[in-house]
This record gives sequence, C-alpha cells and structure tokens, in this order.
Amino acid sequence: MLLLLLLLSCMGKAQQITVTNDSRFPIQIEYDNKKADVGINQKKTIAAKDELKHISLFYNNDKKTKRNIYLFLSPQQSLGIHLKQDSVTFTGDKSALHDYVNHRLYSDLILKISEYQKYYQNNDAKGFIRTSEMYLGDALKKAERLNHSPSGREDIHYKEIERLAKDQWFFTVFMSFGRSKMDNTEKELMLYYFEKYFKKDIATFSCNSWVDYDILRRYSLHRKLLNLQLPKYEIVEHTDEDEINQYLPAKCQEYYFRGSYDFWIYKKDTVRAEKYRKILTEKFHAAL
Repeated sequence: MLLLLLLLSCMGKAQQITVTNDSRFPIQIEYDNKKADVGINQKKTIAAKDELKHISLFYNNDKKTKRNIYLFLSPQQSLGIHLKQDSVTFTGDKSALHDYVNHRLYSDLILKISEYQKYYQNNDAKGFIRTSEMYLGDALKKAERLNHSPSGREDIHYKEIERLAKDQWFFTVFMSFGRSKMDNTEKELMLYYFEKYFKKDIATFSCNSWVDYDILRRYSLHRKLLNLQLPKYEIVEHTDEDEINQYLPAKCQEYYFRGSYDFWIYKKDTVRAEKYRKILTEKFHAAL
C-alpha cells in the first residue's frame, strides 16, 4: 500500500504555469510541441508532468512578436505569468528568479558594452578581460542567490541559467572588439576567450544561435594569425566562403545561409530568397 501511495504521489507531480492575458491582443502559447490560445482578459493553466524549459508567447498569433519565457521550476512548483500590454510579470515559485533571468539579466550584461569598448579603444586587453569576467561573475552570483538551491552551483537549474548567461555575455563581449585588420589587443582577447571557454569543447561545438556562428566564424577566419588548430568538416553547400566554412560544423554552416535568406526576405527579393530557402530546407533540412 505504501509503495502504491508513493507511485501515485510521483505520478501526480506536475508543474503549473498559469498565463494571464491582460494585453490588448489574444495570445498563443507554444510549449512542448503543443499550442494553446488565451483570449483578452482570460487565463490558461498548463500542467506539465515533464519539466518545461521554456514557453513561447505570440501576441495576436503573430510569429514576429515571439517572446520566449525561460522556466526553472521543479515538479509541483507553480508560476504565474501576467501579461499587460508589453510587460510581463511573475508570481509564485521562484518569481524573482524568473523576473531576473527573463528581464534584467540581459540588460545587466548588454549595458556593459560601452565600458568594454573603452578598454579596447585604449588597447587595454587585461582591463577588458578583468571587467568582463567581473560582470559575468556578478550576474551568476545574483542567479545563484535567487535560485536558492541547497546544491548551489551544482543545481540543474543554475547550470541552465549559467549557459543562458554565458550565451548573452559572449554576445556583449565579442561585439565590443574587432577591427578590419586584427591588432595585438584583439589577438590577446581572442586567444584568452578561446583558451578559457571554447578550446576544451571545440571538437563538439555546435551553433544554437547567430552569436555562436559569428564567434566560431571569427576564429575560423583568423585561425592562422591565432595559430589555432580547428577541426575540419565536410562542406554541405559550396560558397565563396568555403575556406572559412570548412572549419564550421553543419549546424553552423546553416547560419551562413540563414543570414543570406533573411537578408533577401528583408529586401523583398523573392527570387534570391527562394534560392536560399531551397538550400536550407533541402540540404540542411531546416525549418523556416
């Protein structure tokens, strides 16, 4: 009987995410390959037995208004997501953590770009590195405190937040330096971040974002000046950038074509856009 009760207890565990829509538009929620509509002044509760990593919200069912909400809930925890016009607020379990990661984390990091650029313009690579590491450390300390787990930095949710924070941090760092011709300051920065953050996993590196692609492309472009040994890959579709793309795994090569596709879509050149759409869907099996 005790075993049965334990099994029933485990089976009953589910996250509860309630989305309240007080915006001026209907909302569509996408989660775990499912969709749910939430009308104006209505709410929808999602019960998830498997931990949801994120949900996506679309205002007025418009894919261009996609807003990702990252989730860090354990089983039986609940979170309220309240939409009011363009703002999102959180209530319930770990509400402060969700607010920080989904709102303030990015601004905490992005607002440092001008400071990094001053160090770079003054050819102060060590100041650049010291300051960037300090701001990343500050952000991770806030996340650890708000996550409030006895496992500390070994907690699974903290590790997910750390990955998100580093992705955003890499964006701010790498967009803060670089000239048409590599100088000694850029070389020192490129080598520092490569040795500390990329080298150990370079054989399995993949691209989950344009930022990943741009960073690896820069290392490929400057590999000789930096004296780097990068793994080689088969070229999926030949271009004028084969010399660079041969050091990018297929998923990263895909972003090269996504960039071209998005550019011609923006220019409303459907003929050229179609060329890249076919490459993406037929060669990379990409979803557009």
